[in-house]
Amino acid sequence: MASRLRLAGRAFGLKLALDEAVTVYKPPTMKVWETIGIPHLLVIGGYKMGFEITPEQTSSRVRVLIDYDLPRTTIGRFLGYLLGPFYAGWCVKRMVADAGLAPSRP
Repeated sequence: MASRLRLAGRAFGLKLALDEAVTVYKPPTMKVWETIGIPHLLVIGGYKMGFEITPEQTSSRVRVLIDYDLPRTTIGRFLGYLLGPFYAGWCVKRMVADAGLAPSRP
Protein backbone atom coordinates (compact mmCIF):
# COMPACT_ATOMS: atom_id res chain seq x y z
CA MET A 1 0.00 0.00 0.00
CA ALA A 2 1.21 3.51 -0.84
CA SER A 3 2.02 6.02 1.87
CA ARG A 4 -0.91 8.31 2.68
CA LEU A 5 -1.12 11.63 4.42
CA ARG A 6 -4.19 13.42 5.75
CA LEU A 7 -4.03 16.99 6.96
CA ALA A 8 -6.79 19.19 8.36
CA GLY A 9 -6.81 22.53 10.09
CA ARG A 10 -7.86 26.15 9.87
CA ALA A 11 -6.31 29.19 8.21
CA PHE A 12 -7.82 32.66 8.00
CA GLY A 13 -10.95 31.27 9.65
CA LEU A 14 -11.47 28.66 6.92
CA LYS A 15 -11.34 24.88 7.26
CA LEU A 16 -8.59 23.32 5.15
CA ALA A 17 -8.04 19.63 4.48
CA LEU A 18 -6.33 17.30 2.08
CA ASP A 19 -5.66 13.63 1.57
CA GLU A 20 -2.66 12.64 -0.54
CA ALA A 21 -0.81 9.47 -1.47
CA VAL A 22 2.58 8.58 -2.85
CA THR A 23 1.97 7.06 -6.29
CA VAL A 24 5.57 6.45 -7.45
CA TYR A 25 8.46 5.71 -5.12
CA LYS A 26 11.86 4.63 -6.43
CA PRO A 27 14.37 5.57 -3.74
CA PRO A 28 16.62 7.45 -3.89
CA THR A 29 15.90 8.79 -7.38
CA MET A 30 12.16 9.36 -7.80
CA LYS A 31 9.03 10.15 -5.84
CA VAL A 32 5.58 11.36 -6.98
CA TRP A 33 2.57 12.14 -4.79
CA GLU A 34 -0.91 13.46 -5.49
CA THR A 35 -4.14 14.39 -3.80
CA ILE A 36 -6.96 11.91 -3.44
CA GLY A 37 -10.50 13.20 -3.78
CA ILE A 38 -11.25 16.91 -3.58
CA PRO A 39 -8.93 18.85 -1.27
CA HIS A 40 -10.15 21.92 0.59
CA LEU A 41 -7.31 24.39 0.06
CA LEU A 42 -7.11 28.14 -0.52
CA VAL A 43 -4.90 28.62 -3.58
CA ILE A 44 -4.77 25.31 -5.44
CA GLY A 45 -7.11 22.36 -5.85
CA GLY A 46 -6.04 18.81 -6.56
CA TYR A 47 -2.38 18.43 -7.38
CA LYS A 48 0.39 16.08 -8.41
CA MET A 49 3.98 16.80 -7.36
CA GLY A 50 7.23 14.95 -7.59
CA PHE A 51 10.91 14.85 -8.37
CA GLU A 52 13.45 12.76 -10.23
CA ILE A 53 17.20 12.82 -9.59
CA THR A 54 19.54 11.70 -12.37
CA PRO A 55 23.26 11.26 -11.64
CA GLU A 56 25.62 13.01 -14.04
CA GLN A 57 29.43 12.97 -14.26
CA THR A 58 30.26 15.12 -11.25
CA SER A 59 26.80 16.23 -10.11
CA SER A 60 23.13 15.35 -10.33
CA ARG A 61 20.22 16.76 -12.31
CA VAL A 62 16.98 17.34 -10.40
CA ARG A 63 13.66 17.53 -12.25
CA VAL A 64 10.68 18.75 -10.30
CA LEU A 65 7.05 18.51 -11.40
CA ILE A 66 3.91 20.16 -10.18
CA ASP A 67 0.52 20.01 -11.85
CA TYR A 68 -2.50 21.48 -10.13
CA ASP A 69 -6.15 22.33 -10.63
CA LEU A 70 -7.80 25.47 -9.37
CA PRO A 71 -10.04 25.19 -6.32
CA ARG A 72 -13.75 24.67 -7.02
CA THR A 73 -15.13 27.60 -5.02
CA THR A 74 -15.49 31.03 -6.60
CA ILE A 75 -13.13 32.70 -4.14
CA GLY A 76 -10.74 29.75 -4.44
CA ARG A 77 -10.66 30.06 -8.23
CA PHE A 78 -9.97 33.79 -7.93
CA LEU A 79 -7.15 33.17 -5.44
CA GLY A 80 -5.86 30.35 -7.63
CA TYR A 81 -5.64 32.56 -10.72
CA LEU A 82 -3.99 35.28 -8.67
CA LEU A 83 -1.66 33.31 -6.38
CA GLY A 84 -1.45 29.75 -7.79
CA PRO A 85 1.60 30.37 -9.99
CA PHE A 86 3.49 31.98 -7.09
CA TYR A 87 2.60 29.12 -4.76
CA ALA A 88 3.60 26.51 -7.35
CA GLY A 89 6.91 28.32 -7.87
CA TRP A 90 7.51 28.35 -4.12
CA CYS A 91 6.83 24.59 -3.95
CA VAL A 92 9.27 23.88 -6.79
CA LYS A 93 11.99 26.07 -5.25
CA ARG A 94 11.47 24.37 -1.92
CA MET A 95 11.80 20.87 -3.39
CA VAL A 96 14.97 21.86 -5.28
CA ALA A 97 16.47 23.41 -2.13
CA ASP A 98 15.59 20.31 -0.09
CA ALA A 99 17.24 18.08 -2.71
CA GLY A 100 20.42 20.14 -2.38
CA LEU A 101 20.41 19.70 1.39
CA ALA A 102 20.08 15.92 1.25
CA PRO A 103 23.23 14.09 2.38
CA SER A 104 25.26 12.63 -0.47
CA ARG A 105 25.39 8.89 -0.85
CA PRO A 106 28.68 7.00 -1.34
